[in-house]
Amino acid sequence: MKIKKTSLLGFALAACISLMSFSCSPNSTAEDDSLYEQNIDILKIKVPANGIDILKVKVPKNG
Repeated sequence: MKIKKTSLLGFALAACISLMSFSCSPNSTAEDDSLYEQNIDILKIKVPANGIDILKVKVPKNG
C-alpha cells in the first residue's frame, strides 16, 4: 500500500510542476502576429496587359 501512495504523490507532484511550468510561459502572440503582417506595395506588382492566364499559374506542392 505504501508504494501506491508514493507513486500517487509523485504523479501529483509531477502534474503540479508541469501545469505550473506551462501556465507561466510568456504569451508572445503579438510577436508571432507581426511576422504575418507585412505590407505589400501593390504598385510594385506587375500584371500583364492582357491579364493573367490561370492555367499558367504554378503553385508549389507544399503551399
